[in-house]
Amino acid sequence: MKTISSKTNTSFVVRPPQENDFNALYKFAKTIEAEDTFITLNPTEPLTLDEEKVFFTNTLNQIKAQKKIYLLIFDKNKIIGSAHVEKKGRRQNHVGQFGISILKDYRSQGIGKKFMVYTIKLAQKKLRLSQITLDCFATNTIALDLYQKHGFKQFGRHPKAVLHQGKLIDKLLLYKDLT
Repeated sequence: MKTISSKTNTSFVVRPPQENDFNALYKFAKTIEAEDTFITLNPTEPLTLDEEKVFFTNTLNQIKAQKKIYLLIFDKNKIIGSAHVEKKGRRQNHVGQFGISILKDYRSQGIGKKFMVYTIKLAQKKLRLSQITLDCFATNTIALDLYQKHGFKQFGRHPKAVLHQGKLIDKLLLYKDLT
């Protein structure tokens, strides 16, 4: 367990998911889905309870097998964000795929930056990674700026890869060497 502070010195607890977190995680997923931000969840294709159960079970198994770091960030008992790094495996066993999401009301408080840095450092240590990759909507300029400030470099662009709010937008592919 770790504590992260916002710019206003509000403290948030970061920890891996536990068996009893399922309902709170599903509520978080449905909230972030409804916000319709820069993630693949979206309100036009609602996440089902069964899909979330499969995701949750698979995530707990991947954590136990040391193939994934998955962390939740809490404001008291409410999940306000999640971050993960998943090993790609086989010949790419040294590479992890990163993702992060923070609820709208908690953005721009410095939480995401600290949460990202902590998650990647933990993944580098626990999963023995030497490189991290991520996908970013080309229109998500705030996240893109954050990633670039923390050493991520663009290595590709997938044109019109994402349908977001009725528009086809590009997906950017980024990486960061950890060595």
